[in-house]
Amino acid sequence: MKEEAIIKKTNQRDASENKKRIAAVAKELFSQKGYLATSIEDIVSASQSSKGNLYHHFKSKEGLFLYLINEQVNEWIEQWTEKEQTYKHFSEKLYGLADHSLEDLKNPLIKAAEEFGGSQTADPIVLKKVVEALNKQRDIFQRILREGIAHGEIEKHDEEQLTFILFALIAGLGSLYNSMEFDELKALHHKAVSVFLHGVVKKKDI
Repeated sequence: MKEEAIIKKTNQRDASENKKRIAAVAKELFSQKGYLATSIEDIVSASQSSKGNLYHHFKSKEGLFLYLINEQVNEWIEQWTEKEQTYKHFSEKLYGLADHSLEDLKNPLIKAAEEFGGSQTADPIVLKKVVEALNKQRDIFQRILREGIAHGEIEKHDEEQLTFILFALIAGLGSLYNSMEFDELKALHHKAVSVFLHGVVKKKDI
């Protein structure tokens, strides 16, 4: 009985390591070649695995990509949770969140995710799950804005509307990532947060 338990534990460990290896190889290939140009055969060959093994762990290429997206988002949230403790005030958190979002643009999976989202052959169910995973980032924006309203740091507004506005503002700036220097784009992110917080119209003109 003890030997069976040892064997079972060893098999589980081997399966876990194999899954991680396949995922790591797939992430590299998706990042280098793009989502559409990376085939199951490419992943199987590079990971020295088998199609059966890959399908056992991830069901499909799309399922594997969804797994990687979830990993990326969870890592993003964990890193933000650590950073958030260093900010004392609401406005500092927004500037910090803008910086954190900008850093995420360095993630090599970003382009593959955009390609996947625009694919005409993407499974609608998997695509919906990918969007749900990415929306966890938007939920962070909403929580911080909700706290700002609750603490009287910003005027009372529809927090969902504010979230869409701020999230779209920061996400939209991401399209400039390849056309601007990083420091310049960081300054633009900070300017966007400043405009969001203070507006552009003089109070006497409102």
